[in-house]
Amino acid sequence: MKKITFIIASLFVGGVSFAQVAGTSFEEPETFSGRYTDLGDANTAHELLNNAGEPLVSYTTVGAELGFTAYYEPYDTPGVGLTDGDFVGVMDFTPTATLGYTDGDKGYQMNDLDGNMIVKFDEVDLTGVSNPSVSIDFLLSINKDNPVNGNYEGEGTENTEDHDRLRIYIKDLTNNNEIDLFNSTGTDLDEFVPFDAQEGVYLLEWQTAQASLLPNTQVQLIIEGRTNASAENFWFDNIIFDGAMSTNDQTKNFFSVYPNPASNGYVNISSKISGEKNVSIFDVLGKEIIKTKMLGETLNISALSRGIYILKVEQGKTSTTVKLVVK
Repeated sequence: MKKITFIIASLFVGGVSFAQVAGTSFEEPETFSGRYTDLGDANTAHELLNNAGEPLVSYTTVGAELGFTAYYEPYDTPGVGLTDGDFVGVMDFTPTATLGYTDGDKGYQMNDLDGNMIVKFDEVDLTGVSNPSVSIDFLLSINKDNPVNGNYEGEGTENTEDHDRLRIYIKDLTNNNEIDLFNSTGTDLDEFVPFDAQEGVYLLEWQTAQASLLPNTQVQLIIEGRTNASAENFWFDNIIFDGAMSTNDQTKNFFSVYPNPASNGYVNISSKISGEKNVSIFDVLGKEIIKTKMLGETLNISALSRGIYILKVEQGKTSTTVKLVVK
């Protein structure tokens, strides 16, 4: 109870809450085993379409996670691309038997692309968010047969099969510029793989790339990968956009709570997206009075006496806390 009371006090005295604005750990999409086969033309750039029963490379969100769209671009001299069937898209099998994902049971893989694969995530609105930032966990593969040797080729400066490359960046749509979280262009990717100098071997370890963003901007996360061998993998997980947001702005941008003050025994709680919401109402001492799950928008609060309460709404990884007045 003390912890809840402290959180409520800090939210409403300071008028600011720290929250995840958007993100995904790829837990929402369904997973399918096996390989994905591109049915498009490997000689031309095109959007990658999902195939029935194959791993999803693109996804339209139905809940609170970010959606994404995948594209293919050939080498300057085109290869087979993903037409030969490769392990790409949303996966629930882990990088190794002992190394799982950083958040949840799923992740996104790029493997043996024989060209370039680009994944563009849904745009994120940072209006009203101060000190916004973005982070993503990624994993570079190692030479399993001989971890003393590197696994990647070239320096990524040419659009050819012997120039592996990974770039993760933010496109600032408001200011028309780009912010790199990770960019191997000009450097052998092996230089970025964790290395045990004492043992002289490369290590299979998750890393985190992150960047600060500008407030009041519209941004988009983009991943670009290029590899040409089955042993060359990129894995991704735990994408988070967060920052400090005034409670009023957060409610305005994602959730709406009305009428407030409430006097008719109900309150409406709507969201910008569909899906289940977890709702809790606390009294001013931090005691939880109501705890429920909502699929609709109308919550019965007829059991509440007149007074001031704290209403907390959670949907996926997004949440807000507002003062609710009952008359």
